[in-house]
Amino acid sequence: MSVFDTFMSDTVGVGWRAVTGGVDPWTKQEIIDQSAAEYKQAGMSSDVADQQAKQDVTDTLKTFTLGGDDPTGADPSQAKFNIPSWQAIKDTFHSDDGSGCSITNIAGCMPTVPSWVYWAAGALGALVVLYILGPYVGLLERRD
Repeated sequence: MSVFDTFMSDTVGVGWRAVTGGVDPWTKQEIIDQSAAEYKQAGMSSDVADQQAKQDVTDTLKTFTLGGDDPTGADPSQAKFNIPSWQAIKDTFHSDDGSGCSITNIAGCMPTVPSWVYWAAGALGALVVLYILGPYVGLLERRD
């Protein structure tokens, strides 16, 4: 892993990922380097490990999808302006596959929240909005 790739993925790459919804080229290279290092540690030769890591990461990114009606692909070569659908976001935070907390199982990181918490948060939000807008719509009187 190079310092340049780390710097670029932590700066420009953040914007890239936000706009495209895919992986930036610098993060992809870091993933490839990490995967190749693991293959080498397992006993593969350097050239074979590099090729295998590149192929595995590229195949995985090209077929990645968040689910729902989102398009397939997160590879930098497939980059385009993309915003995930509401269903994909909902699935990401509510579909725990049982593998624990990880980047591919964000729902596994979420604590189980009782349904009444959502209702209480919504009611509190409505009260805050009414309090802020109250003087302007006649709900509260201003005292000078």
